[in-house]
Amino acid sequence: MKRVELSSNIETVFEYHTHEEAIERLIPPWSPLQVLKSNTGLKNGSIAILRLKIGPFGIRWIAQHSGYIQNRQFQDKMIKGPLKYWLHTHSFIPNEINNCTMEDRIDYSPPFGLAWNNFINKKIRDKLYQLFYYRHHILKNDMNLWKLVANSKGKKILITGSTGLIGSALIPFLNTVGNHHITRMVRPSSKYRDNNNNNNTRIVKWDPENDLIDIDNLNGFDTIIHLGGENIFGRWSNSKKRKLLDSRVRTTRLLCNSLSKLESPPSTLICASAIGFYGNQGRKHLTEETSQGSGFLSDVCQKWEDSTESAKSIGIRVINARFGMVLTPKGGILQKLVKPSILKIGLKFPDENQYVSWVSIEDVIGSILYSIGDSSIKGPVNVVSPKPIKMSEFMKVLSQVLDNKLNLPLAKSTLKLVFGEEFADYVVSSSSFVLPKKLTMAGYPFLNTNLENTLRLLLGRQIIKWK
Repeated sequence: MKRVELSSNIETVFEYHTHEEAIERLIPPWSPLQVLKSNTGLKNGSIAILRLKIGPFGIRWIAQHSGYIQNRQFQDKMIKGPLKYWLHTHSFIPNEINNCTMEDRIDYSPPFGLAWNNFINKKIRDKLYQLFYYRHHILKNDMNLWKLVANSKGKKILITGSTGLIGSALIPFLNTVGNHHITRMVRPSSKYRDNNNNNNTRIVKWDPENDLIDIDNLNGFDTIIHLGGENIFGRWSNSKKRKLLDSRVRTTRLLCNSLSKLESPPSTLICASAIGFYGNQGRKHLTEETSQGSGFLSDVCQKWEDSTESAKSIGIRVINARFGMVLTPKGGILQKLVKPSILKIGLKFPDENQYVSWVSIEDVIGSILYSIGDSSIKGPVNVVSPKPIKMSEFMKVLSQVLDNKLNLPLAKSTLKLVFGEEFADYVVSSSSFVLPKKLTMAGYPFLNTNLENTLRLLLGRQIIKWK
C-alpha cells in the first residue's frame, strides 16, 4: 500500500482517472506493459486490455473494474493474466478543504503456487514500489498543471508525428490533463491503428513526400503541433542528409503554406526544432536571443524555422520548440546509453568539457501543454532543463543510477568509425550550454531539473524505502 498527498480536491483527482487515456498516461516508460484497449469508464464491469511483454513474448492482461464508488473508490481486478490473483484498489480520502489523499493497495498472489517464495515476492514488491513512486510523482505534477492550464482546456488540436518519441507521450497527456480533443494527421505508410478504440482521437491523412494535403482536414483546429522528422542517428551520407533536411523543411513548408490558405486558421502552431540551431559553442551560455551557429545541423534548423514564415505572416502564433537532448528510455540517446548496462557496463565520452543540454520527456510534453495556454510564449523557445551538465558528469550519474561496475572509455575515433565523422563532430562531440529563458520567464514549473532524480524516475531506479 502506498499513499500520495495531493493539493487538489477529490472530485478533480477522481475525474482525472476517468479519462480514457489516464491508464496509458500513468504507465512508466520503463514498464513492459502496453495498453491495447483502454477503459471507457471506471464503473463496474468496464474492461481494460494490456499486453505484458516478457522477452520476445507477450501476455494479455485483462482487467475488469469493480467496487465503484464515485469520488471515493474503484478497483481493477485481473480476470486474465500472469498472476494467480490481482486486485488493485484506488481509494480517495478527503483530508482538508481542496486537498485529498490517494491510496493504492495491491492484493496479489503469484502464479504456480509460488506465494511462499520470498525471492519472487520481493521482486514483485520492488516493482510495485517503483511503479507507484512513478505514478504518484506524475499524478502530483499533473494535478499542479491541471490547475495552471484550467483556462485553456478543451482545445481542438491536430498533431503530426503523433507516433514518434514525443507524440506518443504527448497525446495521452493532452487528453488527460488538458481535456483536449486530439486529431492525428498520419502518412499513408503509418502503421498507427486506433487499438484503444479511443473516441476522443480522430485520424486524418496527408502525404508530404508527394506534397499532398487535404486543406479541409486543417479546418476547425485551435492549435496544430507539428512534430517528426528523420531520425538524426546514423551515418550522415548525402542521402541521409537530404532526408534529414526534407523531412523537416519540406513538410513544414507544405503545412504552413496550406494553413495560410484557410479562412479560419488555428491561433497557434507549435513546430519542432532543435538546439542544433546553436551548433558547437563550448561553454557560452545560449538563449533564444543567441544567433545561429555553424554546421549542417544549424543550417537545417534555420531552414526548418524559416519554413514557418507563411504561418506567421497571417497572424498565427508560431512557437519553434528547440528541443534539447530528450531523455526517455523509450528511445533516443538514453535508450542507446542504457543498453550496455545489461552487462553492468557504462561508457565514458572523450571530451571532458563538453556540455549537454538535456530535458526529460515529462518537461517536453509539460512545456507544450503550458505553451498552448500562454499566449506570451512565441518564436524560438528552448525546451531544455535549466541545468545543463557536462557529458562526463552525465555519464557518471547514469552509471551510478544503473549500478554499473565498469565504465569503458569511448574514443572519438571509435565514434567517428561508428557514426561517421560529421555526425560525431556535430552531435556526439558538440558542446551546448542552452538555457530555457522564455519558459522560465513565462513561469513554466519544470518537473525535472536534477539529473539523478530524473534518471531514477524515468528508469525505475528509485532507492527503495518501504515504510
